[in-house]
Amino acid sequence: MSVEAEAWGFLEAIKFVVEKDMSYVIFESDCKAIVDIVNSSHLPQNELGDILSTCKDLLSIYTSFIVNFVRRQANEVAHSIARESLSNPSPHVFYDVSSHLYSLIFNEMA
Repeated sequence: MSVEAEAWGFLEAIKFVVEKDMSYVIFESDCKAIVDIVNSSHLPQNELGDILSTCKDLLSIYTSFIVNFVRRQANEVAHSIARESLSNPSPHVFYDVSSHLYSLIFNEMA
């Protein structure tokens, strides 16, 4: 997946939590480039920079939001959800946890 696609997903996640009026949110990403750019003062002069500029603008308003890097191996649940979402032609909110995801979540909590 390209870094720009990860950035679009990150922007949509920020918009979602803002729309739901959530506070004290910790965003985790296994895309180190995005986390590094968002947590720095430098923005690339390209499409990625434009997307992340919007993200940084929102993050500056909602100062209780945190952005952290997590290794891909520690992010198996997120990747499983992303793979399952590919089977839906439009944005989708999961209200029920599949048995496959439930076992992954349970293993990560143990």
